[in-house]
Amino acid sequence: MSLSSVVRLSRPFFKTGLKYGIVNLNRTGPLQIVSNEMRPRFFSVSRVFCKDWVEVTFETLDGSYTVKGKEGDNLLDVVINNDVDLDGFGACEGTLSCSTCHLIFEKEDFDKIEDPCTDEELDMLDLAYGLSDTTLNMSLAGCGFLGVYLMGALDCLKRCSPRFVQKAQVFGVSAGSLLGASVVCNVPLDGIKFGFLRIAAEAQNWAMGPFNPRFNFEKYLCKGLESLPPDAHIRASGRLYISVTRVRDMKNVIISKWDTRDDLIQTLRASCFILGYSGMKPPLVNGERYIDGGYSNTNKSFSLEGKVISISPFCGEADICPSEDQGVGKLKFSNLPIDVSFSNAVRFYRTLMPPPPHILNEYYSFGYFDAYRYLKKQKALMHGI
Repeated sequence: MSLSSVVRLSRPFFKTGLKYGIVNLNRTGPLQIVSNEMRPRFFSVSRVFCKDWVEVTFETLDGSYTVKGKEGDNLLDVVINNDVDLDGFGACEGTLSCSTCHLIFEKEDFDKIEDPCTDEELDMLDLAYGLSDTTLNMSLAGCGFLGVYLMGALDCLKRCSPRFVQKAQVFGVSAGSLLGASVVCNVPLDGIKFGFLRIAAEAQNWAMGPFNPRFNFEKYLCKGLESLPPDAHIRASGRLYISVTRVRDMKNVIISKWDTRDDLIQTLRASCFILGYSGMKPPLVNGERYIDGGYSNTNKSFSLEGKVISISPFCGEADICPSEDQGVGKLKFSNLPIDVSFSNAVRFYRTLMPPPPHILNEYYSFGYFDAYRYLKKQKALMHGI
């Protein structure tokens, strides 16, 4: 619904770069003439009859409704007095303090509301049923065994903003594509984390770790992909975007549609395929052979519609990443600028040569708390998503 009148509300739900803002419809504001307390709601209570009449248009999926109200009436008064059919909104006639009655504004209109919201209003709106989708999405960097950092961040997002994780589109490369598949297919992160730690522990038993010719990384990867549900390709199509490199011309390709579960698994294998490390015969997807998207991803910019929350275990310019002093320069890795620093050099080494499981667990914790720190900074942005 959008508002086209001179009536405005104070204390917006949030002010962000999102396309929409949400406010409580049963709220008081500077244009409210009479308090909401202990008053009948079946007729307009405006005592200043000399106020001008204004037109208010409510746009819904079922059509638009243009009605009149006195300047100074709150919008719930307008709905009730004009018997506007808004799926039960105002059924209590304003006697309850809840968030069922709320409006969704276009960003341009919402940005005109200047007064900040209160914590009580944010908390109440967070309980509202069926809040509108936003255009937030996720980008998960390629990071090998440091995918446990991404798991920690995703775990935090799932706990603190579950509706966002359930709705977001996901762009992923290499290990990021595996975790993106787990998000869109609702595969428990605990099982994936255990698999990562088990492979890392196994690699510790070999000289040269996973680079040992007798260490079969592909075997472990395929076993882990068995956890995808039978309809994984249906859940992932149009929501998961996987970056791969086409072997014949080394061009970056984004794949987001799959006809079968096996096609999705082959694409995930290709996105993690490193020549020599994973073998010498790249996976075949729809007649083409592909390898890790990291080979070509730095040469191609790809963005989802709307704001994208980027997550990376490397200190740099990702939205969720380690925070430390900047290095001596910037380097583009997995299409994200990262700092050239000793700490990032250690992290890069550990993407392919995993440290002991207890250190990987620390990276998991780092990811969780870095995501939590980001959410605290963006509280108004994430609340109610």
